Amino acid sequence: MIHVIFISFFVLAFSLDGYAADLPIETIPSTETLPEKYPDTWVFAHDFNFYSLIDGKITIIDVAAPSRNFKGIVGASGFASFQHSKSRPELYSAQSFYSRGTYGERTDVVVIFDTASLQPIDEIIIPSKRQQVVTQKNSFQLTDDERMGLVMNFTPAASVTIVDLVNRKVLGEIAIPGCNFVFPTGKRGFSTLCADGTLATYGLSAEGAVTSSSRTEVFIDIDNDPIFVKNAIVGGITYFPSFRSRIQPVDFRSAKPRVLDDWNMVPAELNQENWRPSGWQVIAGNDEELFVLMQADGKEGSHKDGGTEVWAFEPVPGTLKRRIKLGTASISIAVTRSKPSYLVVTNADMLLDVYAAESGNFLRTITTGDAATPMVVHAN
Repeated sequence: MIHVIFISFFVLAFSLDGYAADLPIETIPSTETLPEKYPDTWVFAHDFNFYSLIDGKITIIDVAAPSRNFKGIVGASGFASFQHSKSRPELYSAQSFYSRGTYGERTDVVVIFDTASLQPIDEIIIPSKRQQVVTQKNSFQLTDDERMGLVMNFTPAASVTIVDLVNRKVLGEIAIPGCNFVFPTGKRGFSTLCADGTLATYGLSAEGAVTSSSRTEVFIDIDNDPIFVKNAIVGGITYFPSFRSRIQPVDFRSAKPRVLDDWNMVPAELNQENWRPSGWQVIAGNDEELFVLMQADGKEGSHKDGGTEVWAFEPVPGTLKRRIKLGTASISIAVTRSKPSYLVVTNADMLLDVYAAESGNFLRTITTGDAATPMVVHAN
C-alpha cells in the first residue's frame, strides 16, 4: 500500500513538473478594476450579516452571467444603509463603528466608495443617531438631483440628517416626530410616512434647510390595512403594497406628493385562497411592470413569513399579467431594468435565485460568496 501511494505521488509530481514552467509569474499585489458605470444586469446584494453585525457587506453580482457572477465587495458595518449614484462613479453606505469593535465610542459615517476600485475615497462623519434596523432601502435615500443624502435617525426621536454628498459635509437635521423613513420628493425634498396614516413632506433649500412643509389627508388605515414601507417605482409612480393586498400609488415627482387611487391585487376568482404580500422586500419594479412577493392563506401576522409566488402586474390599470411560481419559499425580490429583465429572489436559504422576468423561467441559483443574510437586493 505504501508503494502504491509513493508511486501515485511520483506520477503526480512528474505530471505537474512539465507545466510549472508555463505558468506566468504572478504580480503581487494583483488588483483589478470594475467599470465606472455598471451594466444593468449587475445588482447589489446587501448582507447586513445578522450573525456578525460589524461585518456587514455589499456584494456586487452579475445575475445574467452563467458563471463567475461575483464582481466585488464593499464593507457595510453596523446595520448599514446603502445607495448608489446614477450620475457619479460613487457608492454610498451609512455605517456605524465602535472604538473597541463591539463597544466603546460610537462613530456614524457616510462612506463614499469608488465604483471602479471599490476603495473608500472619502467619508462624512454624521451625528451618532443613525437608525440601526434590519436593512431598509428608505433608511437612506438621495434627493432627486443626487447632491444630498437623507439619513434616517431614531433615538427614539425621529429625525433626518441632511448630507451634502458633493462637498462632503453635514448640512443639518430635520425633526419628523411620529414619522419614519424617507422618500425623495420633487426636485429637492422628501416625504415620510406618519403614524396617523398621512405623509409629511419637506421642501429643502440648497443649504438643506426646510423651505416648506405639508401633510396629506389620511389615506392609510393603520388599524385595518396598513401598508408596507417597502415600495417600487414604475413609470415615475411609487407603489406601496398593503397587508391585505391593495396597491397604493403615490406620485412623488412634484413638490407635494399626490395620493392616487388604490387597486386590489387579487382577482375575484382567487379571493378564497386569501393571497397576500409577505416577506421583507416584497415589491420591485422595472420600466414596465410591478412585481409582488405573495403567499396563500395569509392571515394577521403572516406579513413577514415569505412567499411562494411572485405576481407581475401592469400597474396601470392594475392588471395581473402572470404568476411566477418559486422553487422555494422566499423573503425578498428585486428586478433589473435590463433587456431582458431578471427577477432576483432571496430564498429561505439566503441564496439568490434568478428567474427570467418576462417568462418566469428559473435560470440559476447564485451563492453570494460568504454573505450570510442578503436580505435586500438593489437593482442597478
